[in-house]
Amino acid sequence: MATIKDVAARAGVSQSTVYYALSGKRPISQEVRQRIAAAVAELDYTASSLGQRMRAGRSYSIGMIAPQLPTSDTAAMEMLVSTAETASQADYTLGIFMGQTPSKVLRLLRNQFLDGLILVETTHVDARIEALRKTKYPFVMIGRTQNLEGLTTVDFDFEGAIFKAFEALVQLGHKTIGFVAPNATEDLNVENWFHIQRGFERARERYCFEAVVEKTRLTIEGGYTATEKLLETEPRITAIVASGNTFTGILRSLYSRRIRVPDECSLVGIATAQVAEWTIPKLTSVDIPLREMSKIATQLLLHKLAGKDIQEQIIMPAQLVVRETIAPPSAKLR
Repeated sequence: MATIKDVAARAGVSQSTVYYALSGKRPISQEVRQRIAAAVAELDYTASSLGQRMRAGRSYSIGMIAPQLPTSDTAAMEMLVSTAETASQADYTLGIFMGQTPSKVLRLLRNQFLDGLILVETTHVDARIEALRKTKYPFVMIGRTQNLEGLTTVDFDFEGAIFKAFEALVQLGHKTIGFVAPNATEDLNVENWFHIQRGFERARERYCFEAVVEKTRLTIEGGYTATEKLLETEPRITAIVASGNTFTGILRSLYSRRIRVPDECSLVGIATAQVAEWTIPKLTSVDIPLREMSKIATQLLLHKLAGKDIQEQIIMPAQLVVRETIAPPSAKLR
């Protein structure tokens, strides 16, 4: 494959002259330009747009820094697709980077591989955020952290979501409700844990019901295991509230025990509408507008890259959507 050095040698000029002729950065004589054009055609040379952009101090690429996402997390794919589409419309490319340390995050920016970042699943005390605060590099968070001063964030009202989930079940007459909650030991530093906990505590203060809590990793497998433990601990449970990506495992556990949903056990989860519409039965959920959140976060980052001074903190509201997994408790179970 021909390089810019090969083109320069064939045309009898310097590499910088080739670059200026191809990029239009400086005026080049017609005669020299024609020699370079002929060399490009003879060698079938294609200039590296990435190289040109990096020499101009921009990569026109943004990065999404995410934790290790499970392959079963379909909501994560919605987020990635929405971010990539929004970036592409502005002629930016998107890179996905998993589990990056603060030093690796800064290296991506300092080496001009990326112009800006979107941080996903931020924590209560997040070393990546603190490292970025001390630099000039633009970044936006999908999530929150303990100290939001000067930050730009897009997040969902998880506290309101959990409160609404319990409220809906209590108002239907459920008195013994299982709660598949984040594992405090593993997820304590994840910022959403604090909002989920506050929503649960608000519901218990407001309404009279017995809560049976099982803490687990917020995965499909975690949901299945937690439900098995819940039902063994308290057979009187008539409804379950699921946090995170546990609802599929919960439905599997109930199905394997031949417990009919919602006739014998109701379920409320937190999910995107696309996912909730495809469970069997369709999941009653506080829908997370993850596509819209990702789009807004990307647009905010693009505004920052355009030189705009933006410090917005957007919280998307929680709204319960009733589908097919909740009903009043069966008379024989009350």
